[in-house]
Amino acid sequence: MDQLVHSAELEARCAAHAPVPRTPPKLTAPQLVTGLIYHQLQPAGTLAEHAAELHGITMSDSAHTQRRQGLPVELFEEVMQAALQPLADPERQPECFFHGWRVIGIDGTQWSVTNTPAIVGQLPKAATRRLRAAFAKLRLVTAVELGVHHPLAAAAAPASLGEQTLAAKLWAQLPDHSLTIMDRLFGSPATLWQAQAAWQGRPMAFLARVKANIKAQVVERLPDGSAIVEVPVLQQRGKVGVLRVREIRAQGVRVDGTRFDLRFWTNLLDPVAYPAETMARYYIERWEHELYYRELKLDVRGSEVLASHTVETALQELAALVLATAVVAHVRVAAAQGLGVAPRRVSFLKVLLATQQLWQTFAWGGPTLTAQQRKHIIARYTEKIRLTALLPQRRARACPRAVRQPTSAWPRKLQQPARKGRASIQIVALP
Repeated sequence: MDQLVHSAELEARCAAHAPVPRTPPKLTAPQLVTGLIYHQLQPAGTLAEHAAELHGITMSDSAHTQRRQGLPVELFEEVMQAALQPLADPERQPECFFHGWRVIGIDGTQWSVTNTPAIVGQLPKAATRRLRAAFAKLRLVTAVELGVHHPLAAAAAPASLGEQTLAAKLWAQLPDHSLTIMDRLFGSPATLWQAQAAWQGRPMAFLARVKANIKAQVVERLPDGSAIVEVPVLQQRGKVGVLRVREIRAQGVRVDGTRFDLRFWTNLLDPVAYPAETMARYYIERWEHELYYRELKLDVRGSEVLASHTVETALQELAALVLATAVVAHVRVAAAQGLGVAPRRVSFLKVLLATQQLWQTFAWGGPTLTAQQRKHIIARYTEKIRLTALLPQRRARACPRAVRQPTSAWPRKLQQPARKGRASIQIVALP
């Protein structure tokens, strides 16, 4: 008994002098979101390491995983709607505009997700020529300022949802006075009708490539070879309206001598202000969206396979990747403005690498850096971008459309020829 009392008394005295245990600080929801975005912009390391570097709060990787499970995807969607605002300025970046219209592209891509039990149980894998695909897929649809590769809106979901379904969430988020360029997947009467309904009479324009088998009735032929046409809009419940657009048809000859046909619809009806050949040639700007996806997958993510282990966190990761490209786009535009060139002349990857080094320098130096030292570091950073990130003018060239392992009528790709030159386009009057 004496030993027991002595032991209990000793423990009480030790407890009286021991420090009061405190609950370790936890990251708030906004800090989790910004930490995840910052994590996407780093070349290596874990989310816990990067979040601690950014916010100064240490949490384990498992704690981050648990906290992310409680974050709804809608939170990331609200962050994107608030953060993704137009970037290009008509006076500073006039090449990002077409006759005063902000040039935007809308397109989709797919991402692979890891084969964890949580993902495999929710997402089926697509069938291939041999077996099922190696990974399940998520679909991402983005609206991007083509001149600066800056995202304006994004929506992600399992690949079972089509691009038009996801695009329906984005039409209303596009800024006024925008010219949206779309490929043939979006160039359908129902999709264009849906977009115009979402714009609710706002000053918006579109240029969409259209499939050759869609029938339209000619209302008025215009002097530049285009025509005003009307197309019935059909949905499951029947005809819902008539789409009135201007149709442009053209025939082209590539630099290798092969011919191709083009068909476009636009709601820019004035043939004097917007000549048919000018509109047909300007459609090539849509390729900038493909370059944006290249930067997103190869330069920022470094892979087409996401790192998350659940569907919900994979959707969060996609939203963070899109927001990360917006961060780089702002730095890229500022660098281009300082160099007096178009943003496309500045390398996305080299800006990203230089900015990563700048962040690391400030993270390691911390409060020990004086204002003069910070100013000197930023000046060296700007000089490095000027010397290394400036790209030469793009070459006009054409490469054949082919695949290495064809599954359809596409020719098999055996070589990689590239021919310099400019394709010729001739407007064809509608019959």
